[in-house]
Amino acid sequence: MPEFHPALAEQGRQVIAHGLDITHEADLVPLSRDVIEHDVAAALFAHEDHVEWVVFEYDTDWVSLGHTAVKTADFPLLGQMRLDIRHDAWDRSRTKRWSPTGRHLIHTRVLRTERIAQLHVAARSVGTPHGWAIMVWRGRRVPAISVGEV
Repeated sequence: MPEFHPALAEQGRQVIAHGLDITHEADLVPLSRDVIEHDVAAALFAHEDHVEWVVFEYDTDWVSLGHTAVKTADFPLLGQMRLDIRHDAWDRSRTKRWSPTGRHLIHTRVLRTERIAQLHVAARSVGTPHGWAIMVWRGRRVPAISVGEV
């Protein structure tokens, strides 16, 4: 398991609040973010030879639920536009009571998105300027996804 960047959570909050064009640590480059206003959010970064991300839940402020990292070699380029190269993770809500129906599960998906300009997740857009995307949602069902090609 790669070692996480010490500023990951703080940089994640900055990306959630201000977008990808923030001043960032030289070795922690923001790649993508997905924000469901006043609910959940995730920020994805490149760090050395891996990508790492942090997931947040809103409870008067953005509270980190945790972070994950995977080697970029685990996401090979296929030379075509695809969305099925992914890594899924989930956390239980800390601010909402756990429910047996699972509706308070928070899912995160990291996608390799070469040649995809924009990822549309439900009613929001996730930019993919660096060939990577992160999406986050609450509940078991994956939201509708469509793409805008380059």
